[in-house]
Amino acid sequence: MKTRIEYLIFASLALLSITFSSCRQNNETGKPNTGKDTVVFNDTLHMTGDSTDIYGKGYFKYQDTIDNWHMGFSIPRDSIYKVENLKEFERLNLLIRTNPAIPGPYLDRGNHFQNINKYREAIDDYNRYIAVVPDNQSAYQNRGTAHQRLKNYDSALMDYSKVIELKPRDTIAFFNRGVVYETIDNPWQAIREYDSVIIIDPRLAKGYYNRGGAYVTIKNYEKAIKDFEKAIDLNPKYKEELMPKIAAMKRKL
Repeated sequence: MKTRIEYLIFASLALLSITFSSCRQNNETGKPNTGKDTVVFNDTLHMTGDSTDIYGKGYFKYQDTIDNWHMGFSIPRDSIYKVENLKEFERLNLLIRTNPAIPGPYLDRGNHFQNINKYREAIDDYNRYIAVVPDNQSAYQNRGTAHQRLKNYDSALMDYSKVIELKPRDTIAFFNRGVVYETIDNPWQAIREYDSVIIIDPRLAKGYYNRGGAYVTIKNYEKAIKDFEKAIDLNPKYKEELMPKIAAMKRKL
């Protein structure tokens, strides 16, 4: 059985399908699209139950492994980002060779590199894009996930913080910072990050799920139980996993 830390290392894999669709570029201009593929994350007032599905398919799996990431939860909504799409790689390489001053293709190619686990190459392309377009939060989000996978945690935190500077209510960036802080054994700061997630989106079951796990780490079982119960309330798919944990914690109180 995978440990929580093993899951945390891959916690942002599922986020790519979300950020990729929201940071697509017009390769002729390098300007971010603002059309129908832009995702609104925080408009949840009309929803009942878990708001997870506005972030992507699946229930609580921010914490996907590479295998189940490619199996279905976070398959990108636009086939342009599928790993198998080698023709798109060829097209982007040609665009970059033809006109290296246009930034858009670097961002798209960086996303492709990240899809096939070439994180250093992805970061190089994100760097080129950000040097020209310094105000696209999705580019920092994706570069942050690449740094996180390389265990460059300081750089990942800087990128996620830049996302929040540009988009103060970005739940994904707060969530990712929480995951990083858990990974580097700072559950107290992780809890503060998940607090922000829940304030912005109080119907996000995975926010309670992860905050509950951080409370378990610091042995605050009362708050962990409360968060796990809230996660189950919002999304019953948690029940099988969390009810035994809740019962075990109640025996310790």
